[in-house]
Amino acid sequence: MIRHPELKGFLQRYFGVFIGAYFSSIIAVAWTFALVWSTYCRQCSKDGLFPWSLSITLAVFMLGHGAVVRGRAWGAWLVAGLCVASMVITLTTYGHRPNLFIFTSSLVAGLVTLLLLNSRRYREMRVRLVEYREHRRQGRR
Repeated sequence: MIRHPELKGFLQRYFGVFIGAYFSSIIAVAWTFALVWSTYCRQCSKDGLFPWSLSITLAVFMLGHGAVVRGRAWGAWLVAGLCVASMVITLTTYGHRPNLFIFTSSLVAGLVTLLLLNSRRYREMRVRLVEYREHRRQGRR
């Protein structure tokens, strides 16, 4: 397998911030999902709506991070929107007396994700990925 010579340097510089944003957004979205289903939808039938809502949430989540990796700038906005939505939804569950550890951790994970998405290194990584995408597109022509 032939590797691009820049790949090792790229991964050393940007992999930590990408994986940090990825895992903190997973925590924020997953715990928000758990809070919603344990508070608002406690009496709901979990046969039909639960798998569909989980599938749609995961599809949007994977679409956002996959778009970032493929060099699409709108992917970061999708991840940021998902994190803001999860924080707003988490805040609305406070009246139902949720588990405070999961409640607080979901909010903190959403804030950490937004902080990492706005960091200089993550923005540099997105610019480099867009450049790689343009380079691949030029190579196909």
